[in-house]
Amino acid sequence: MKGSTTRTGLYFELLGSLKFPQSVPKIFNYIKSKIMRPLPYNPCSRFSPIQMSLSMVNRCNLRCAYCDDAQDGTFDTAPKKEFTLEKIKQIFQSPLGKNAIYVNLAGGGEPLLCKDIVQIVEYLTSHGHLVLLTTNGLLLPKFIERLTKARLTKISISIYPTNIDFLRENLAALNKIHKIQNSHVITRSELEKTPEELAELVDFVYKAGSTRLRLWNCRPFGKRRDNSESFTSELPAFQDFYNKISKKYKSFVDWQGLYTASDTNINAKKICRELWQLVPIDGGGYVSTCCGSQVNLRSDVNAFTNSPEEIFNHPAIVALREKFIEPDADLPDMCKYCNLLEDPPM
Repeated sequence: MKGSTTRTGLYFELLGSLKFPQSVPKIFNYIKSKIMRPLPYNPCSRFSPIQMSLSMVNRCNLRCAYCDDAQDGTFDTAPKKEFTLEKIKQIFQSPLGKNAIYVNLAGGGEPLLCKDIVQIVEYLTSHGHLVLLTTNGLLLPKFIERLTKARLTKISISIYPTNIDFLRENLAALNKIHKIQNSHVITRSELEKTPEELAELVDFVYKAGSTRLRLWNCRPFGKRRDNSESFTSELPAFQDFYNKISKKYKSFVDWQGLYTASDTNINAKKICRELWQLVPIDGGGYVSTCCGSQVNLRSDVNAFTNSPEEIFNHPAIVALREKFIEPDADLPDMCKYCNLLEDPPM
C-alpha cells in the first residue's frame, strides 16, 4: 500500500512557493537529478543535492520516552552544534547547498529553539529555497505569524502523547494563520488495543483544518532497536483500520513505510534516491548518512571544512549507492527497516 496523497498534488502545492528567478537554478538541478542515470560517484557538477535536512538544535522542550536522542533524559547543549544564520549562509553559498530546492529545518531537538530561526527562514526563502519546518508545535503561537511573513513553505507538526493536549487547544487556530500538515507514528499496540482512539485522532486533525496527516509505521532504529511495535500491512488490525480510515478520509491520510515481509521490508524493490538527493547536517557541521538511518557513515567529514565532493561522494555513500545500482547485490542491512525505501519524499 502506498501513500494516498498523490505526488502531483504535492508538486502543485509547492509550485506556488517558488521565488523567481532565484529558484530557476534549483529547478534545473532537481530536473537533472530525476532524469540522469544514477552513478555511484556523482560529481556535484552533474547535479548536486536537491534536499538538505538540517538538525537545527540539539535541545528540546519535550522529553518523549521513545526518543533515541534523549533516552537518558538529557540533551547535549553545546552551542557549537546549533545552527546560526552565519552557518546557514556558509552552507547555502557553497555548491553543496546552493541549488538544493528543498530544505527541511528539523530536529535532533526542537527547531523553534534556534535563536535565528526567523532570520534563517527569511534568508533561505529569499534565495529561492522551499523550506519545511518540522516541529512539535508548542512554540508555534509565538512564531507562526513571523514565519508566515518570512514565506515559510510548509509546517509539519508531529503528534506525540506529550503534545496532543496542546494541539487539541491550538491546532485549529494555527491552521487559520498558516496551513499545517501533521504526522503521527502508529504502533502495533495502538492498532490492536486502541484503534478507536487512533481513529479519533485522525478525525480531530481533519476537523482542525490541516492539509494532510501522514501516518508512519513505527520504525525500529537506534542502539536499542526493538521490533515489537512494528507491523506489516498484513496485520489484521491494520487492515481493518486502513479500510475504515481510507474510505472515510480518502486522500487526507498519507500512509508511510508499511513493511511487506514478515519482519522487514526485505522483499521491497531496491529503489532509493536518498543517497543521491539528500544531505543531512547538524549545527556542528556533522554529516550523517540519510534521513532514514542513524548509521553515521560520514563521521570523518564536516560541512564547514570539507569540500562538497568529499561530502556528497563520500566513499561510504558511494559504496551504498553501488549496492542499489547493482541488480544482484543484496539490500544493505542498514536499509532493511527504512520506511522511505521505494518512496523518496521528493
